Amino acid sequence: MQRLAVLTTALGQTPPDPELIYEAMKDRVHQPYRKTLVSYFLQPKDQHPFAFQIPGLPEVTTQITPASHPGLLGICLSGAGPTILALATGGFEAIAEDARKIFKTFGISVDWKLLDVVGGSMVQ
Repeated sequence: MQRLAVLTTALGQTPPDPELIYEAMKDRVHQPYRKTLVSYFLQPKDQHPFAFQIPGLPEVTTQITPASHPGLLGICLSGAGPTILALATGGFEAIAEDARKIFKTFGISVDWKLLDVVGGSMVQ
C-alpha cells in the first residue's frame, strides 16, 4: 500500500520497468509486521513470536531479482503470508524453482502455481 502510486504507474508502462516495479513492491511499512504474524505460526508456542522472521524470506526477496532472473518484475510476501507473490513476464519456472531451493535450505517445502492473467474491464 505504501508504494501503490509508484507500482500502478510502473505497471502501466509499456514495456513494464522491472527495476521500478521491484522497488515499488518492497513494502517497508506492512511487510515487517506481517512477517512476524506468519512467524507466530511457524515457531514453537513456547518461543516469542516476534523474535523471528519467515525462514528464507529475506534471502528469497533479495536473491531473486530482475537482474538475476530475466522476466521477473517483483517479488513480495502476499497478505499475511505464507504466500509469496512473484510478478513476471517470463522465466516462471526458474523463479519458482530458485525460491524453492532457497526455502529448502531452511527446511521449508514449497508448492508453486502459475496463474493466468485475465482481461480487465473498462468503466465508462
